[in-house]
Amino acid sequence: MAEAKFTFEGHDIIIQCNKNQKMRDICTNLSTKINVGLNSLVFLYGGGQLNLDKTFQELTKENRISILVDKYENEEICPKCGKILNNEIINEIISSNNNTNLSLIGIKRQIESIITDINNNADINYIISQLKNINVVINNINENIKKMNNKLNMSKFNDNKIANQNNKNEENKKEETTKNEITCIYNKQKDEINLLHDYREDTKSWPEEDKKLYIEGKNNINENNIDIYINDKKIKFNYKYKCNEKGNIKVKFIFKKLLTSTNSMFWRCSSLQSINSSSFNTTNVEDMSLMFCGCSSLQSINLSSFNTTNVYYMISMFYGCSSLLSIDLSSFNTTNVKNMSYMFRLCSSLQSIDLSSFNTSTVKYMSNMFSFCSSLQSIDLSSFNTVNVEDMSDMFCKCSSLQSIDLSSFNTTNVKI
Repeated sequence: MAEAKFTFEGHDIIIQCNKNQKMRDICTNLSTKINVGLNSLVFLYGGGQLNLDKTFQELTKENRISILVDKYENEEICPKCGKILNNEIINEIISSNNNTNLSLIGIKRQIESIITDINNNADINYIISQLKNINVVINNINENIKKMNNKLNMSKFNDNKIANQNNKNEENKKEETTKNEITCIYNKQKDEINLLHDYREDTKSWPEEDKKLYIEGKNNINENNIDIYINDKKIKFNYKYKCNEKGNIKVKFIFKKLLTSTNSMFWRCSSLQSINSSSFNTTNVEDMSLMFCGCSSLQSINLSSFNTTNVYYMISMFYGCSSLLSIDLSSFNTTNVKNMSYMFRLCSSLQSIDLSSFNTSTVKYMSNMFSFCSSLQSIDLSSFNTVNVEDMSDMFCKCSSLQSIDLSSFNTTNVKI
């Protein structure tokens, strides 16, 4: 086992790795650990770009390795009029400008390193090679500046277009804040179906303070917070619905307030067939545990608009969704999630899951995460950072169709179970 040492914001960060592990994997682990995108890192190796396709052992054999990390912000501001823009050309210019600034920082650090080497009587040929590398970087900076100036000359800034764009953005924001709803299709299996999980039963054991908050409808799923429409006709709030209609039933839930929890929202709603949540605002949600647990008839679900930035818990989120054939979680931000236990347990029809966008750097619990996913044939876990995971028990239990799985990125240092 080797150790790759990084310097970030004045602190040394050590990543444990295999000597034959590619730097791309090591740097991906680093970017996840410090919550910075891989493209937002500057890696300086001998004054040039670090070769991420080489292994840690190859680089350390070639020369001394110095990996420096910096974080930068993208500000889309027109340098001529000072207005905020949403312009593709301007974004390219800003990106080029950021790269130039990062290169200048790298040159400064490289010079400081050379001065140290001189003081330590380092080999003169090595120092000369470092100076040559600095010269190459300076030439690249000059080329980037020329390209940036050309882009600026090509750009045309139109105040009216900017104003119209800003107005459009404001209208979109206004619509987003006013529209907060979920549309569901239920399959009529019997005369009475569960529309939502009945929270009244839960409140019996709650503390009085929590009961009061529930009754007042603050961030809770109840009659003070939701309007329900069956086939576009408003009904009196109820967790269950007696069906008189034939065939499938369209149900729309319109929320009057933002929720902080969707825990058990559709728990055991076995008649629920499909969900469109593209207009559902989850900005404030912290707990999504059991949200779709037991939705055994659920075949499709649109989660593309889910904002999971503030979510801490996804325990049993899709537990028992046995009819779910596929699920797109590419929009999920799991930076703050601590617990993913039982998340996909008993999703027995699910054949593949792409979790390449998942950031699992803060996750502690993954027990039974994919257990009894008996149809699961492939799963991409290359983005998983498991350095803080303590429990992986039965993680892939009874995944009888899984033919191969790459766990090379897994760090099981802290795993206890």
